[in-house]
Amino acid sequence: MTFRRGLLWCGVAGSGLFILIFLINDVVKPDYDPVRDAVSEAGIGSGGWLQIVNFIVSGLLITASSVAISQVVNRWTGVLVGLVGAGLALAGVFVSDPVPTDDATWHGMIHNVVGSISSAALIGACFVAARWQATALWRRYSIVVGVAMPLTFIVATGATETLGIWQRLTNVIGWTWLIVLALRAMRASAASEGDHGRRVDVTSVPDGAAPRS
Repeated sequence: MTFRRGLLWCGVAGSGLFILIFLINDVVKPDYDPVRDAVSEAGIGSGGWLQIVNFIVSGLLITASSVAISQVVNRWTGVLVGLVGAGLALAGVFVSDPVPTDDATWHGMIHNVVGSISSAALIGACFVAARWQATALWRRYSIVVGVAMPLTFIVATGATETLGIWQRLTNVIGWTWLIVLALRAMRASAASEGDHGRRVDVTSVPDGAAPRS
């Protein structure tokens, strides 16, 4: 496995881990309602360390993958994915306030800012990456995700009794797209490395000698 491929696997692992851990929290965290409560609220109170670690580890893994995405996909997609990961990690450092709250804390406000930056960067990445090695299916999928994420978020902010469901839907849509992007980049990277290897084989044949079949 090349170093670049390993970085892309970090993106797959980080995105998948984030979904897995918040689903586990939905089941095991006491006094927590996944229908009503936001994912970030799992970081508050008893057992909150699990979601805090989830934010930080998943964010760092996604940030690591952005280096390879910059090389394989394009620079701006890599920059945006890096912002996704960095914002996610910082959202773990600065714990959320309860939603809604009339007594916002400084760390809760920072959490909201970095979380918003992360979400906006992911939406932007969908539209930028839609043009990379574009097939009709990939282009449509990326655009649909880029449109669906803000729409489900808007619904979540207005549907306070079911906010948790809509926010989780937003997260699953976005992180699944990140997984597909990383897997697609792995395939493109492997194809590029294979083409390079074949070119080396051809140029290494001595002048006048027939290449081996």
